[in-house]
Amino acid sequence: MTGNPVLVISIDGVAPRFVTPERMPALCAFARGGAACFSAQTVEPPWTRPVHASMLRGIDPSSHGLEDNANTPFVCDTPSFLGMARSARLRTAAITSWVQIDSLIEPEACAERVALDSGYDPSDDDRVADHVAVMYRHDPPDVAFAYLIAPDLAGHDHGWGSDQYLATLSSVDAVLGRILGSVGSDVSILVTTDHGGVGTNHGDATRDVLEVFVAGRAPSIAPGSWWPAASTLDVAPTAAALAGLDAHDGWQGSSLLGSERPAVDMLLDLVASTESFSYGEDVTMLEHALQAAAVARSADLDDDLVVAALLHDLGHPIGDAGTYGDPDHAAIAARFLGPWLPETIVEPIRLHVEAKRRMVVADPGYLAALSEASVITLEQQGGPLTVDECNDFDANPHASRAVELRRADDEAKLADPAAAGLTVAPLESYRELIAASLAAGPIDPAQARDSCCCELCRDATSGQRLITAADRTGWQVLGQRITSESKVVDLVRGTEQHRCEIRKPEHPAETAPISHWNADFDLGGRRRDANDVDSVSNDVVTMGVSLVDGLGTAPGTVLDFARSLGFVRETNYGDLFDVLSEPAPTNLAYSPLALPLHTDNPYRDPTPTVQILHCLVPAAEGGATRLADAWSAADELSKVYPEAYSLLASTPVEFRFDGDDGVDLRATRPIFDVGPDGALRSVALNNRSLHTPLSAAMAEAVLAFTELLEQGAIELMLQAGEALIFDNRRVLHARRGFDASEGRHLQGCYIDIDALRSRSLAGP
Repeated sequence: MTGNPVLVISIDGVAPRFVTPERMPALCAFARGGAACFSAQTVEPPWTRPVHASMLRGIDPSSHGLEDNANTPFVCDTPSFLGMARSARLRTAAITSWVQIDSLIEPEACAERVALDSGYDPSDDDRVADHVAVMYRHDPPDVAFAYLIAPDLAGHDHGWGSDQYLATLSSVDAVLGRILGSVGSDVSILVTTDHGGVGTNHGDATRDVLEVFVAGRAPSIAPGSWWPAASTLDVAPTAAALAGLDAHDGWQGSSLLGSERPAVDMLLDLVASTESFSYGEDVTMLEHALQAAAVARSADLDDDLVVAALLHDLGHPIGDAGTYGDPDHAAIAARFLGPWLPETIVEPIRLHVEAKRRMVVADPGYLAALSEASVITLEQQGGPLTVDECNDFDANPHASRAVELRRADDEAKLADPAAAGLTVAPLESYRELIAASLAAGPIDPAQARDSCCCELCRDATSGQRLITAADRTGWQVLGQRITSESKVVDLVRGTEQHRCEIRKPEHPAETAPISHWNADFDLGGRRRDANDVDSVSNDVVTMGVSLVDGLGTAPGTVLDFARSLGFVRETNYGDLFDVLSEPAPTNLAYSPLALPLHTDNPYRDPTPTVQILHCLVPAAEGGATRLADAWSAADELSKVYPEAYSLLASTPVEFRFDGDDGVDLRATRPIFDVGPDGALRSVALNNRSLHTPLSAAMAEAVLAFTELLEQGAIELMLQAGEALIFDNRRVLHARRGFDASEGRHLQGCYIDIDALRSRSLAGP
């Protein structure tokens, strides 16, 4: 395979005019991370089955013959991109939730095929996402196709643009986010849709129906790009190109690869294209845009309103402009910019014409101050708002910002701006600001409020928060301003406003990268000096283990070393314990017997995190220490035996230590502790203290895991003066049996890992 693995995702019924970063953050972030066209065109007739036949096979309905959604037999000589990939001996897969879609794919085209058909069930999308996650975790395909259905169902049931439809866009976006998160970064992905809709249908060939989107992410696609034009027919050849395959001769579309352009370039070019138009004013549209942005800056409006001022009239060149421009240019510009920019920019643009109509009602003198062209267009745009329309406008959270943009619009028609004291910057000077707006994505108002560093929100001395949970909720974002040192975000909640001062951290902490290891890991070659506590800490945080030399053999030295790293954890064994062979041990650790790979103290809650074992006297014969990385073994188990991994992560078992000194310690936990993000956080496994009898399935799962641990284990002989430091929840340890007559003597203690992690994050 000369290209990358490829996944094509079709989301049925997504109308691009309703796509925004706030409503569909996963899709819009995905688009910003690669290239997209949100004004692409689908084929006619715009029914789901004919369109998907064109999407999969790259030919128009007039060539494949399908005209409706009936599940009629489908015979087509032109192969799908899945069929092409299969012919090239690539591994292919398809996961669909409607038989009419599955039937479009050749019977032999997929090595793996999942065809759900529960009867138009929106929850099928979650099942599709689950199948995709399992597929890419265990046996990733080279080329795959997945189909999601919920938006189309909501459109037919409630109408495109209804509250229920918009809510479904958000929920399917979350499903898309899950799919994107489960697929590796080396996979090239196309996300598309088949049609939009009007009312509760999509049969008519109108713009709202025929306008679709295609978005792609791949190593070969520069982030932040736009495809100027795209079609449903381009999906198959683009997918093939991403996979390194030649397009089929019968395909009627073209690969989109190579046609993308930086989004910021396209926006700047679009503004520049207005240089030849005046629409009845004394300035060209380009001069007007630059003056509007300059007025916004001189009025100290936030960055979002400066960008809005620069772009507010883009609907004129995009739309059908007459002598005085396009009366609907505000809506046209907002529709065009909606998927790319936050609502703090787009909504004032959408409302700036309505703001003029509102301001005429509020201030009779405002009409007299309007330019001749603005007066003429006022009538074309519907005239002054009615009372009800005024109330609706005033209730919009972006109304006041739309008025500010309108004032900048009205003041940006100067024949000689310099004479009026207005400094107008060139178009190119806005490149960085537009690029930042395109890359930023939506602002979470709760996070912005929570991040505020102003004196009302943070104590000046400690830096700790002064706000409560109630202070975080109910806000809406008005706008933002970004500087090299900070970001300022304006919020509103009812009649209350707050300006959030969000400082950029001086030294952003980065999580230390975790390194897995197996039997070829040379721990002995990575010995650290006992004084190099930073390197020791980093080893334990990233690899789970460190080997230290130079401690000497004086009893108790391990406690001094431990305190140089962190805080000693005292247990019923004391702050220091001796590992010596005893005549009648209450714990097999105090015998000369071999011990299997295990974690210490799983019967404690919480389990001690880091263990240190210091060798005072090595065994003359035997006694080698064995170590295994549970992270590596568990990762392999999830791939070769996912059912076992799931059992170990979901089945609680009890661990118990019932000592003869009156101690009875018990803790119940799964062997694998998996966090909400699906990542393994800790392992608890100790056959000596496992109190719960295991079922046959659990016994098989534990056996499979321990066999993988054994395969990846390393072995070393601790010498006098050496010490092992390891994460007791990640690295399992064991020992070989030894001759007890020679007095093998280790001393050990436990410390908490948070101090090591803090030292590792802080760096040198």
